[in-house]
Amino acid sequence: MKTFFACSVILFALSTSLFADPVSRTAIFDPTIGPNNYTIQFPLELSGATVDMNIVGGSFELVVDEDEGTAALASWHQEIDPIMLFGMSTGPITITMDAEQPASGTYNAETREFSVEATFNIEFDDSQLWQVGFVSPVNLTAVEEGTIHGSGSIGSVIMHLAGEGEFAGGTFSYTCNTSARFDYDLEAFQAQPGDVNQDHFHDISDPMAILSELF
Repeated sequence: MKTFFACSVILFALSTSLFADPVSRTAIFDPTIGPNNYTIQFPLELSGATVDMNIVGGSFELVVDEDEGTAALASWHQEIDPIMLFGMSTGPITITMDAEQPASGTYNAETREFSVEATFNIEFDDSQLWQVGFVSPVNLTAVEEGTIHGSGSIGSVIMHLAGEGEFAGGTFSYTCNTSARFDYDLEAFQAQPGDVNQDHFHDISDPMAILSELF
């Protein structure tokens, strides 16, 4: 009886410590999961134009703590297609998190929703755009809200950002809808449960792979 009680206490302590640890997920921006784009609205003094920017690559690391109800960004890197401003190209655009600014917020374990406030830096080729006051890098502030779908090391994160930044002496606003998938790296003899064909997705191709193997 004492042995059983001792083992129960140990198992409870282990399970408590395991669930108490923050969970870190590295996700890759993936347009096949959902939208991945920025919409920037410039004020009238900065032409009043609306500009769309497509996210074509990158990843981020999100850390959530269910017990504490907190969320934080450990890293953020986005690759954006070039856009034309005033007839001049920005060249490839990158957006990264400002490591010197805290990027933290809240997490709801029941709904798996998070909200994180962060500061980002947008960098581009300003060799021509500096003439009209568009100088790289530019600071962006935003509140990022999203929901985590899936579990373990496979799933998706759907997010929405809204914020503002300063450009050429004026303030612009922007929104960003991003979709990302968890990535994992397993040995050749291992597989993520449910991902039969090991393509990093849980979709119709998995039962099709089973049927193909059987018949």
